[in-house]
Amino acid sequence: MIEKKLKEILSLNGISILIGIVGGILGIISIFIDWNTQLSIKWVAGLCIIFSFFLIISLKLTFDIYMLHKLRTTRNNKVIQFSSTDSLLLVENNNNLEYSQSVSIFFIKNNFQLLLASGYVQNIQDKFVQVKIINFDDGFINSYRDDYERILNNDNNALISILIKNYISYNG
Repeated sequence: MIEKKLKEILSLNGISILIGIVGGILGIISIFIDWNTQLSIKWVAGLCIIFSFFLIISLKLTFDIYMLHKLRTTRNNKVIQFSSTDSLLLVENNNNLEYSQSVSIFFIKNNFQLLLASGYVQNIQDKFVQVKIINFDDGFINSYRDDYERILNNDNNALISILIKNYISYNG
């Protein structure tokens, strides 16, 4: 991920923008400095230019990673179908889940997120992700039997209420 973002920054467009920013800074600095009086000021200016390049690249990289992380945490995974024979959830792929990643599966009822099951990402396709359910929460099955049956029967409203989170919940 970092390598991909770094390649985007160091592309032809990214380098052009970096040269423009550093050139603008150098142009403003050159107004206040007499370049012919001392030789050592040129070395300081050269180091400032190199430092400016690295600073701008690192700031842009940090910002891009932050925005990507923010986007990943806000996007929900839409459940399309449940296969009761294989204990698989078919989820719309939005690059939020990674292969073999452990997940917690919640059911939203009256704005509460109730633990439904735990599982892991078994397969990633172009448009879909398959989440293998390891085990259903016994408390959910006993307390919300009708919702559990609706999920098993692929009721669309029940499937929309399923929320998949990228971390494992504490079962203490």
